[in-house]
Amino acid sequence: MRETVRAELEQEFARRRAENERVEAGRRREIAEGYPEIEALIRKREQLVFGTMRKILSRRAEEEDLPERMRELSQEIRRKLVESGLPENYLEPVCRCARCGDTGYVGEPVREMCGCMKEAMQALVRKENGLEVNERESFETFDASILSEELLPGDRISQKQLMLIIRKRCEDWANTYPAGRIRNLLLTGPSGLGKTFLMRSIARRLGERGIDVLLLSAYRMFQTARSAYMTNDEEPEALVGPEVLMIDDLGSEPLMQNVTVEQLFLVVNRRMELGKATVMSTNLQLNEFKQRYTERVASRMTDVVHSCVLTLKGPDLRDRERQA
Repeated sequence: MRETVRAELEQEFARRRAENERVEAGRRREIAEGYPEIEALIRKREQLVFGTMRKILSRRAEEEDLPERMRELSQEIRRKLVESGLPENYLEPVCRCARCGDTGYVGEPVREMCGCMKEAMQALVRKENGLEVNERESFETFDASILSEELLPGDRISQKQLMLIIRKRCEDWANTYPAGRIRNLLLTGPSGLGKTFLMRSIARRLGERGIDVLLLSAYRMFQTARSAYMTNDEEPEALVGPEVLMIDDLGSEPLMQNVTVEQLFLVVNRRMELGKATVMSTNLQLNEFKQRYTERVASRMTDVVHSCVLTLKGPDLRDRERQA
């Protein structure tokens, strides 16, 4: 999945460069046809460079201040452009990103993704994760006013107090990852308590920080895993590759005997081996989660050393919103 996004971006950047070259060629023709004085200066500058190169190759190079003469000619060209009503940088290379020249990559000999491509990738990932159409789901828009202030049954804390604590735990984790020992988060509790809201808030914050995150429903996650399984791909890169994998509404997907659990264990276990984070939400209680996905999966998501379980409680928030 991530490789597909990268390939799509590389094609987009190639189209940008082709368009840049088209614009540059058009401007060059415009100068050649309509501005003879500027064209003459450009030719003179080119001849200076080529003439010097020929002298060097024939070992007849004379002592001359080539950089200074080039600067003088370039300044004269810029001055003539402005006098003609054109921008002084009209003949400079066209690109959106001066750092990478719209290649999307920087660095030599170590090649890495440029910030402009990272930003473009994050935008595509946000779109892929459905975050573009859910601007209201973020830590900043968290509304505690809809939460009950009555004490939870058999507890000394209200739903509002509990959710404020959980919200802070989620935001702190999203702000500091990958620092700290906690790699996995498991959000549990009945439907309608804000688990998906928190998942999307975490994903948005991670994306803003430039961290590779994939958020998808449990149904889509298992579709992806099964697709890899059918092609004999023992380690689905789409699910193992992202730095943070987020699976929402686990337990709602069809349970295929000897397939679903094995696929989930494979993904979670491999990600833990690689030191990558997995965040899940489920309507199941912990004992139900363990019964459905076995002790092997449950132990990895509830391990007190590397994981944190956050249990949401209280009345359905959707009922309170409807009453408001």
